[in-house]
Amino acid sequence: MRPVAIFVQLILSSPLVADEPGTLHQYLSARGAVGTTISPSGNDVAFQTDITGVNQVWRVSSKSGWPDQLTFFPGGVANAVWSPSRDEILVVADKDGDQKYQFFRVRADGAETSPLTADPKVQHQWGGWSHDGKSIFYSANSRDERYFDCYLMDVDSKRPRRVFEKDAVLSASALSRDGKTLAALAMRSEVNYDLYLVDTATGKGREVARHKGDAKFLVIGFAASGQSLYLATDLGREFVNLARMDVTTGELKFLQDEKHDIANALFSPDGNLLAFTTNRDGYEELTIWDARTHQPVKLPKLPHAMVALGGFSADGKQLAVSLNGPTLTDDVWVLDLPAARATQVTFSSLAGIDPKTFVDPMLIRYKTFDDREIPALLYLPKDAPKDRSLPVLLCIHGGPEIQEQPYFFAPYQYFVRRGYAVITPNIRGSSGYGKAYLALDNGRKRWDALKDIAAAVDWIGTHPSLDKKRVAVFGASYGGFATLAMLAHYPDLFVAGVDFYGFADFKTFLENTAPYRRPLRIAEYGDPVKDAAFFDEISPARHVNKIKAPLFVLQGANDPIVPAFESEQIVKKIKAKGGTVQYLLLPDEGHGLARLSNRIKAFGEMEQFLDRVLSTKKISTGAK
Repeated sequence: MRPVAIFVQLILSSPLVADEPGTLHQYLSARGAVGTTISPSGNDVAFQTDITGVNQVWRVSSKSGWPDQLTFFPGGVANAVWSPSRDEILVVADKDGDQKYQFFRVRADGAETSPLTADPKVQHQWGGWSHDGKSIFYSANSRDERYFDCYLMDVDSKRPRRVFEKDAVLSASALSRDGKTLAALAMRSEVNYDLYLVDTATGKGREVARHKGDAKFLVIGFAASGQSLYLATDLGREFVNLARMDVTTGELKFLQDEKHDIANALFSPDGNLLAFTTNRDGYEELTIWDARTHQPVKLPKLPHAMVALGGFSADGKQLAVSLNGPTLTDDVWVLDLPAARATQVTFSSLAGIDPKTFVDPMLIRYKTFDDREIPALLYLPKDAPKDRSLPVLLCIHGGPEIQEQPYFFAPYQYFVRRGYAVITPNIRGSSGYGKAYLALDNGRKRWDALKDIAAAVDWIGTHPSLDKKRVAVFGASYGGFATLAMLAHYPDLFVAGVDFYGFADFKTFLENTAPYRRPLRIAEYGDPVKDAAFFDEISPARHVNKIKAPLFVLQGANDPIVPAFESEQIVKKIKAKGGTVQYLLLPDEGHGLARLSNRIKAFGEMEQFLDRVLSTKKISTGAK
């Protein structure tokens, strides 16, 4: 390994506290370099890593080398994007997970940080830089906390200008090169958007691509001429495919007919290259087109992994990406496109863990009640015994409109090494399998999604290595709700449950979640008035008397998505009936676990809880 690469590895490596090999602390201390963004010259990249305990922005040469820390926000950063024309970076950060995101202008040497927004009551959602780097576009709910309007801001004067106002949740998605037209999305739900083209001088928006039924839009950007808008959409079809729209007429032409979703996409600054990733069985694979011919560009060989787009250099000759896979933690790569050469820029440490001990998941499919096949990822210990002895963590993803994908997730690898099997199903309602599959859990069909989870336990009973009598269900956010629902409605299937910031009652959740989210969640879950009886039937907090298995609950005190009341009510009710429940409230977290110290505490207590309940103390760690 080159000396400069060793330097990068060192700065991303050591755990905050020395630890014995194979411990949870060590696994969670494995590093990653995420949120890649490249300088206009292509000479440097910036990325985020949590070596200090929370994600901060670091800068390193695109040829690798010693990185410099640029930001020092107490609660870390959520996003960072290099200016297309200046040696500065736009940074997005909130306070302890409250999601009241503010924008900061950070000089690329880290010597100066200045706020562009400073209203702690307002949530600002990043859109992007103008082509010349003089302005930014974004949305914010400063007018009314229920709605987001679109804004432009000159970064030198710091003066915002509202360019599109509507009583809706708007996102500012793309700005034409001349700054005269803004593409904006209005969310009806997480899977149904309206698309507007906005005259930034007059503030008038023209709705295009009108539709009946659900349609998602991923706006990529305007062509160099400004006459076309590139996007990806599932309008009139099952999967999200690339398309081009005539800005004048609104006519939409699809550029592909794939049975897979486009996950992300971006243009090079000159508009000549279009980079996009395609979701194939959960993996996001990279393609680059010549935007003029729509023919693919030859790419250098990369490891088989998830590819996250980081941005082009100003001349379009370099593309920064980050790679991640089940056995591969995040690292930054820079692609030299004319030479078809890839350079690994960061070498994130695995904190002394031998990567050969990591396991790749197997893609399985099991049948559910209606003979539909449910895809799932199965993580098994190496040389798993065939004596039906392994305890199982059945993990349900959040959303619900997202997908369990083969990322590196340290807790999965740790529990597998400790002798657990981990199964992560993409039950109905998950993305990545078409529009029809995504809608199969809407409203009262929520019961069918729970049946899919129960069917996973039936499948566990057929596997020669797995113990059907020792299955624990675990989930975060919506997955936390699913965990509670399974314990209430299928009490004999599980010996334990672990709920990370899940909601317990549809009615109270919809009353207390962030106001702008309420109509978006009603579109998915149902109306509190019209569907009151259904909410009473399915909400776990109203069926606590059925819960028999011990439960571990974790909650962030500052969570605006699933407020702490949701966790507190289920804990209080289980205690009142004499049940077994353990509760961990983290005062400096929101909807997630941003701090390394809190991740170690949360998963450490989860491990101890499962050891007690599942009697797993004698399981070999596999560590020396």
